[in-house]
Amino acid sequence: MGQIQTSHTLTTYQLTVSLLCVLLGVGVMNLPRTLTVHIGTADGWLSILFGGILITLQYAFVCFAFKRHNVHSIDEYTTKAFGAFISKAICLLLTIYFLLLGGWQAVAMSEMIRYFLLESTPHYVSIVTVLLLCAFAVYYSLPTIVRVACFFLPLTVVVLFLVLLIGFRDASILNIRPVAPEGMLPILLNSKNGLQSFQGIEMIFILLASIQKTVRPIKAGLGALMFATLLYAFTYLIVVATVGTVEVQMLTWPTITLTHASESSLLFTERADSFLITTWILQFFLTSLFTLYSAVFLLKKVFPVSRNWLIPPATISMIGLALWPQTIDDITKVSEYQQFAFVSFFFILPVTCYALVSLRKKARI
Repeated sequence: MGQIQTSHTLTTYQLTVSLLCVLLGVGVMNLPRTLTVHIGTADGWLSILFGGILITLQYAFVCFAFKRHNVHSIDEYTTKAFGAFISKAICLLLTIYFLLLGGWQAVAMSEMIRYFLLESTPHYVSIVTVLLLCAFAVYYSLPTIVRVACFFLPLTVVVLFLVLLIGFRDASILNIRPVAPEGMLPILLNSKNGLQSFQGIEMIFILLASIQKTVRPIKAGLGALMFATLLYAFTYLIVVATVGTVEVQMLTWPTITLTHASESSLLFTERADSFLITTWILQFFLTSLFTLYSAVFLLKKVFPVSRNWLIPPATISMIGLALWPQTIDDITKVSEYQQFAFVSFFFILPVTCYALVSLRKKARI
């Protein structure tokens, strides 16, 4: 098997697909419920739009900061800002974050499989299986991984759109009215819950090291974020308009339940949810695959050993983190940690690095 390469090979399209793969994970399946529970009305789609705008602005700043200081990955930036020792500590924290994020995707996938497909199969069987497959794929180069994503991602998006179009036939505008009955403040405050659905965009910290010189990462990222934001908002509107605000709050997987509430003799004959579940299992796999690659990439920056030797311990750690949550309280704690870590790494860390490196440059002058 080939080594994991960091040569500048990714095109604009491949970078866009890679970012979309890590953006379109659990959020599509449970975001309607999460936002509706927190806000209590059908205005979650506005929270998604506000959250998408905030993420997009920060993404543009990240690309600007990396280009301004001529760095290609987060380890280079933190080394310039904090020094080698603190940089390695930050890379280890980021590694844990990516391992937890990938493990979380595997947990969600296993719960969906157990709930809809294999009721008697232990959840750890699905988790271990998919993460071992991820480990096998990570042995190959990043371009190989991206080609797999380019093949499967269009399929998952097409199936999701077909399912949403089925639900559109039974959607009622009355279920999403009135708009902002309690004002804009609850919607803006709820945007922080919408931010969690954009977890994974911080993988740009890693992918910038592998893009071609002619690629404009801002263009690729804006395309991916705009598509993801509109897809999340459209999914939310269709699900809530079809199922209803009260019912959505009681469902674990409202997007899949949407297929039960609608039937189509034109596109699918019976179980449309089978198509959605099957393709979204591939999406969970791709998300975990990219996060495992990112974790191994960062570990290589900390430990001067072959990447192939880092993949097994990284995979075992991801499996352990995925199997750790046993109760609802554990899952809630993990979710809160992820949200805090995401804001810290994607918003606070780049701004801090930019400020420190800029001050150091001025001090030299």
